[in-house]
Amino acid sequence: MAAHKVPPLPTEPTFLISTPTKRNPLPYPNDMLAAEILIPTPNEKFSDPYLYVSNRNDPSPEGDTVSIFSIADDTLDLISEVPTGLNHVRGMAFGGPDSEWLVVGGTKGGGVKVFQRIEGGKNLKQVAHDPNVQSPTGFAWL
Repeated sequence: MAAHKVPPLPTEPTFLISTPTKRNPLPYPNDMLAAEILIPTPNEKFSDPYLYVSNRNDPSPEGDTVSIFSIADDTLDLISEVPTGLNHVRGMAFGGPDSEWLVVGGTKGGGVKVFQRIEGGKNLKQVAHDPNVQSPTGFAWL
């Protein structure tokens, strides 16, 4: 993953930093992909900005992970990796008051899970699971 500062045109973007999306990345080549990348808008309950990225096709028996990065001060500091128990995560969306809830789906297995943001957004706790949903690829909060 890479971060750039994108100023108004005509100024060119500036490269800031790049980093793997996992603490212990697999050797290349591999089938893993960084898939969903979300930054919920900071609010009163979750005032610090964090970036949430899914690591698709993780061969771990705990399934794909969601990595949480601090993005303060133009950094990409990996602060948490949350195993989802899902396979081929291809859909994540924040919702609810204060974007407290993250719904995640495993297209190739595991169904759908809902996680609650905890520790000010630095971590996730699973609160619901429907293993019977087949091949989810996207979500919309109503």
